[in-house]
Parts: sequence; C-alpha cells; structure tokens
Amino acid sequence: MNRYLTIFILLFGSFGNVLNLFVFYQPKHRANPCAVYFFYTSIAGLIALYSGLLSRVFASFSLDQSATDAFICKTRAFIIWVSTTASSWFLTYATIDRYCISCRDAHHRNLSNLRFTRRLMLITVVGGSLVFAETFYCYVPNLKNSPLTCYAYNMICRLYNEIASAVMFVFIPSIIMFIFGYGTVQNVRKLSQAIAPTAITHGTIITMKKTDRQLIQMLIVQIILLTIFNIPLAIHRLYLTSILSTPKSLLRSTIENFCFQLFYLLSFMSFGMPFYIYTLTGAVFRKDFINLVRLIYRKVKIAVF
Repeated sequence: MNRYLTIFILLFGSFGNVLNLFVFYQPKHRANPCAVYFFYTSIAGLIALYSGLLSRVFASFSLDQSATDAFICKTRAFIIWVSTTASSWFLTYATIDRYCISCRDAHHRNLSNLRFTRRLMLITVVGGSLVFAETFYCYVPNLKNSPLTCYAYNMICRLYNEIASAVMFVFIPSIIMFIFGYGTVQNVRKLSQAIAPTAITHGTIITMKKTDRQLIQMLIVQIILLTIFNIPLAIHRLYLTSILSTPKSLLRSTIENFCFQLFYLLSFMSFGMPFYIYTLTGAVFRKDFINLVRLIYRKVKIAVF
C-alpha cells in the first residue's frame, strides 16, 4: 500500500502542479504578484514532492541511495525542508498581497508589486536555507529505530528540526494567512460600502467582489487543507522525539511507525492539491484553464492536419 499510495500522490501532485505552471505562466498573469506567488508555489511543490517521495518509490524496489549514501541523504533532507518551507511562505505572501491590494491606503496597495514579490521569495529561500543548513550535519543514513532511514541522528538535532519545521512551515504561516485572509474580507466589504452604487460603479463593485472572493476562497481552502494535512505530522514528529529514549513494545513501535508513514504521505498531499482547489473554487482560474486547453487543442489540431 505504501508503494502505490506514494506513486499515486506523486503522479497526482505532478499533474496538478504542472498544469498550474501552464496557467500562471500566461502573459496576463505574469504581472500579477499573487499569480507569481502561485506559480512559484507550484515549483516549490514539485520540488518537495520529488525530493520527498521519489526516494520512497525507489526504496520499495530497494534502490534508495539516500538510505546509504551520506551526501544524498543530507542533500535530499535539505531540499525537502527548504522547498516545503518556501511553498508555505509563498502562499502566506499571496494572502498578504490580497490584503494589500484591498486596502484603501495607497501605501499598502503599493506593496503589491513584482519587485517586492521577488525580494520576498529570495529572502525566504535564503532564510530557509540558513535555518535548515544543519541537515548537512544532523542527517545521516543507515539509521535504525528512527522514522526514516535517513534522519537526524540525535535528540538535539531531531528536536531542532521538529520545532523549526512546525513553527516555520505550519504554525506561523497558517496564523498569518488566517489573519490577513480575514483582513482582506473586511477591506473588501468596507471598500464596497464606500463606493456609491451607481450604474457604472455597480458593475465594478460586483466584479471586484467576485474576483476577490474567488481568490480568497482559493487561498482559504488551501490554508485549511494545508493546516489539516500538516499539523498531524508536525505533532507526531515532536511526540516521537520526546519519547526517543523510552522503551517500547513491538506493537507500540509498529503503531507509531504506521502513523508516521501515514501522516508523512498525507503531508505531501497538500503539495499536490492546489490545482484541484483552484479549479473547484475559482471560476476565473477554471476559465483560464479551459481557455488554455482549447488553445493547445487548436494548435495541436493545426499541427496534425
């Protein structure tokens, strides 16, 4: 089951993220900071999926080099931590961007620009790299009695990794996203009430409310699912580290390992879901995707015939 579920999540996530890249790479989205965040979130998601799950597929065929090679083990762990953290924070920035453009204050609206977007993403990648640089020291292969064969080898390293990942990847981004998501809803309501409902502005209000509502829905649903799918693993990691020196029965060890493997796979599900969330909750995204499919179909038809 572990092998087939891993392969399913990998294919499921790859398909969705690649389609996201095609949609958000369209010219009309490249100048939109929020769409740029979504684009690079998909890239980070792809990196996380392949660095985190591909080795598990190889392991099911006894071909996982990260289980025995120290360099591959350390590099893979580093890439996983940085890519997952970057993905989470890019979504956080997208939520803040929605808040900024909905503000009546011109200074706040001006914060939504591509130069600021690129700087934030660069700072995030560099910051994540510094926070998790310890993986090159802490992670070693061929470990026994650990959740993964390639894992942090002592209590201090494990505790640092679990706390850093829980705080940097799950709790802080989720709290920020919920706060700014709520703030965006409030800003849109205030802005709508402040504009006189004339025949001309009424259409503008409806369009603005519809677009913002869809973007908020896309973000909020993704935030909720990201939190639901990642909190169990974060808590379970901390639990396993806290009882590292506790004697366990075979049954208890088996149950704990099963829970870890399940939560681990569910955590990576969150990196494969964005496309499906956007398609189900965002009519604008769905329309862009359908138009893209039609465009590709026409080009293929012309090329063939």
